[in-house]
Amino acid sequence: MKSLVNKETYFSRIREYKLLAKKEVGQNFLVDPSLAEKTVSLLLDPSEGPILEIGPGAGSLTYFLIEKGYRGTAVDIDEGLVLKLQEDFAFASDFKIERGNALKADYGPYVQLIGNLPYYITSSLIETFLFEAPKAKRGVFMVQKEAYERLTAGPNTRDYSPLSIMFSLLGQAKKAFLVPPSSFQPSPHIESLVFTYDFQEGRDLERAKEFHAFLKKCFALRRKTLANNLKKFYPAEILDKSLKELGLQSARAEAVKSPLLETLFQKLSN
Repeated sequence: MKSLVNKETYFSRIREYKLLAKKEVGQNFLVDPSLAEKTVSLLLDPSEGPILEIGPGAGSLTYFLIEKGYRGTAVDIDEGLVLKLQEDFAFASDFKIERGNALKADYGPYVQLIGNLPYYITSSLIETFLFEAPKAKRGVFMVQKEAYERLTAGPNTRDYSPLSIMFSLLGQAKKAFLVPPSSFQPSPHIESLVFTYDFQEGRDLERAKEFHAFLKKCFALRRKTLANNLKKFYPAEILDKSLKELGLQSARAEAVKSPLLETLFQKLSN
């Protein structure tokens, strides 16, 4: 039965794929096997349950997922790369390679998530993971460094947002290591970063979606106050009373810490 080739051979083949990388879908192939293996090592044990790999590209992470006995699925939008990986890993009966849009994938069965996330849809993918993966325990993600900084932004910064608030509420992120541009072909113009994300156990996703929708109203026009952003959604008397009780009559959402916004949401939801 066919099995994995040695990693030096496999990654030398990946380097040959650099001319096939498509800029329009944010493809940068990881060509450093030690960093690929280090990334996969951050996952929980394979016995925890099935894994979904997002955007496997030329198979850098997929190689080690299969080597270490993970079962699950890899989803990529690039038909040519999907066919390549299906051929490379045809022997791996517990690991499927499928063509699909990761923003529309079924995350329901998966306990772990991993991926080198394309820069231009990083935020959209993270939002999808937060709200559409009810069984997820851990994610391991490679993103451009500035994308991570946006996700972890706090109050009074330009990147503080509904997504950064939900990211902090629904799990715990931890930086693992930096990845230099030279580790990719073609090389991006910025450092990347690998981080782990441990999803909050017992999270109420329906309530989280409601709070996220509320936050979007709060941040609709960042330079406007909460009062102005929310006045068309709630009776004036109730809104004014709630804001006054919390000392937020003239506050803008970008200056308010998430627990206080959550308290406001609870008051207005009752």
